[in-house]
Amino acid sequence: MEFSRSSLYYQSKLEPKDKTMSNQILELHETDDTLGHKKIGYLLKIGKNRAKRVMRKYDIQPRRKKKKYAYPGKSHIIFDNLNRLESITEPQEIIFSDIFEFSLADRSKVYGCFALLKETRQILSLLFDYHMRADLVTGTIARIDFLPSSPIWHSDQGKQYGAQATIALLLENGFRQSMSRAGTPTDNPFAERFVRTFKLAVVERQRYHVMGEFLDRAENWINFYNNERPHEGIGNISPNEYAKINNLKTVPYIPLFSV
Repeated sequence: MEFSRSSLYYQSKLEPKDKTMSNQILELHETDDTLGHKKIGYLLKIGKNRAKRVMRKYDIQPRRKKKKYAYPGKSHIIFDNLNRLESITEPQEIIFSDIFEFSLADRSKVYGCFALLKETRQILSLLFDYHMRADLVTGTIARIDFLPSSPIWHSDQGKQYGAQATIALLLENGFRQSMSRAGTPTDNPFAERFVRTFKLAVVERQRYHVMGEFLDRAENWINFYNNERPHEGIGNISPNEYAKINNLKTVPYIPLFSV
């Protein structure tokens, strides 16, 4: 088999560029190794096909393993699902929340709670602890830096969301409370998707021996998520970039704590 000189010359010129690009991809994977060729393309401002070719060439593969999702107990107080009403016309008013769990290396349970703004996909607040009492939710609410006008707080029917302390704090901050139908996770799809993304990118990336080790990784990733990670639902730009373009408020740096 014969090769043309021009083809060999092209390959030799391409090799250092590909190598440089592969190093840039690996650097991005240090922060989030779930990024595929499409998101890599947006972040490096190159074509997705070129990103795909280089990733194949250097055997760089995004991590894709996913685990089952666990649901907390049910609340005794149930609110209407305002997210399904046709009268809700301002998507930026809806904030989704959920509680999820995972285990550290010593099998101790850790619970996370977050607030996600539907319009921008920004994570407004994120909190962790070794329990899932109501103060995990109220702490998440208290750490939100800004609120849209007439906000709706939408969650599942977890008992922490129906606790009197949670209801009182939401009312104090001008929220209307909304809950998904029982056993219907599709009523809270934005929260469901974020949990899957976060667990894959952070929780399942490595074994964490202490809470502080996990919080360091999670803090780095959640600020990468808000400021850089492309999101398909908002035109493949980051949540804060989408907010800037649409003259909405951006989320400042989020330091992570436990309750």
